[in-house]
Formats: sequence, C-alpha cells, structure tokens
Amino acid sequence: MKKIFMTFLTLILCRLSFAYINISPTSFDKNIGVGAYQEFTLYNNTKIPIRYKITPKDMNDKKVGNMTNWIEVYPKIVTINPLEEKTFKVYVKSPKNEKTGDYGAFLNIKQISAPKLKSDSKNVISSGLTVMTNLNMGLYGYVGENNPKIEIKNVKTYTKNNQNYINFDLNNNTDRLVRVIVDVEGSNKGYYPIGEYRAFKNEELDVNQEIKNLKSLKNATKLIIRDKETNNILKTIKL
Repeated sequence: MKKIFMTFLTLILCRLSFAYINISPTSFDKNIGVGAYQEFTLYNNTKIPIRYKITPKDMNDKKVGNMTNWIEVYPKIVTINPLEEKTFKVYVKSPKNEKTGDYGAFLNIKQISAPKLKSDSKNVISSGLTVMTNLNMGLYGYVGENNPKIEIKNVKTYTKNNQNYINFDLNNNTDRLVRVIVDVEGSNKGYYPIGEYRAFKNEELDVNQEIKNLKSLKNATKLIIRDKETNNILKTIKL
C-alpha cells in the first residue's frame, strides 16, 4: 500500500512540476500613443514539447482604460521543444486622438495540447500528463506626456535592528502611469538599488525600503529617481 501511495505522490509532483510558465520579461509599461513594441521569450525546461496560445484579454480594471483591441501578437501560437526557447512579439498602438491616461489588458498565455515527444524510453512523461497552465499577464500602456512629473517629499533615513533604511513619499503628477527605478548613491560613487515602483496617475506611494549593503548612513549622499522606460533621471535629492 505504501509503495502504491508513493507512486501516486510521485505522479502528482511530476504533473505539478509543469504547472507554470517561464517567461521573460514579465512587464510592459510603454507609450502606446506613438506605438510600443516588446519581444517576449518563453522557456521550456521540461522533457516534453509545450504549446501555448497567446490572446489579448480585457483586464476589467476601473483604474485603466481597455487596450485589448489595440494589441497585435505574432505568432499567436508558439510550440517549444524540450529545453528550448521561443519568442513572440507584441505591438500596441492606440487610435489617433485617444484621450490621455492609462490603459491595460491581460495577455492570456494558455497551454494547449502539443505533439507527444518521440522517445523509446518508457520513463519520459508524455504531453498528455501535463497540467494545462493558464496565465494572465498584465500589460500597461499610456497615452500622454512623454516626460514624467513626479514629486518626492518627506525623505528620511534611519537605522533599525542594525539595518539602514530610506523612507519617502512619491507623488505621480503625470497624466498617466509612471514606472521608476530608485537608487541611493554612495560617497564612493557606487549605487545601492532600492527597487522599481509603479504609480498610476495622481497616485502617492509610501516607499520604505532597506538600503542593502550600505554600512553607514554617512555614506549615503543622494537619492536618485529614474524613468524605467527611458532611464532618464527624474529627480536627484541630496541626503
């Protein structure tokens, strides 16, 4: 009975090991007013061929407009052999004179039946045993100002439990979504990454993050905010 149970448990684990999607990158935040392009890569780390169907899907999010019908995907079906990778392309462009603001949609990536792997080995799991995965990956775009307008307030640094932290408020005063990269510059001109943050129109973020690997707050000289899309510096705050 124990042997039967272990065999059944092993089968479950094998099935679950395929129940995910390995994709890069995992975000899309671009100016769709002028047209935005992104290439995505799917990886197959299994021993079976996997096939995905890729379809734009309405996000039904009241924070953003719906850009589902503006998304072009090529190819719409991707088959990936074992231990290989394949790419697909996404292009989004809003109609002319579309109102400014944020837009969103899901990219539905659904596993569908694929050809079985030809093999003489009886130990290879066929595609019929895989768990069909179904991922909705959020895509965001904007129509409006190219140059983000952000406001940084109440900047402070502090030490807690022998760890150094930075805390500040980030206000997005742009007419659309903004994604930023935050770093602290050290006295040796080195950079300490704080993180990446997304703020919708008129949204205020309370950022409270550890400054990893910084030995002393005396070595922190500047807070630097960059635009994720262009890498342009938006704000520099002396610490």
